[in-house]
Amino acid sequence: MRTIIEKHIDDVRQGDVVLHDGTERTVSGTDITSGFFGRSLFGDSYRMGTVLVKVVVYSAV
Repeated sequence: MRTIIEKHIDDVRQGDVVLHDGTERTVSGTDITSGFFGRSLFGDSYRMGTVLVKVVVYSAV
């Protein structure tokens, strides 16, 4: 069973599974970057943190 929660981009960590462009992707250390315009995930800044990231949480039934 899976649950989708929303997190701020700053709270996403390596190993999290996120919904990005309609697909589930596991976040690695190279997918998270910080630059002049703040943090980005897969090259997307999620509108500078105003749009929440959808994180997939798997749990046992």
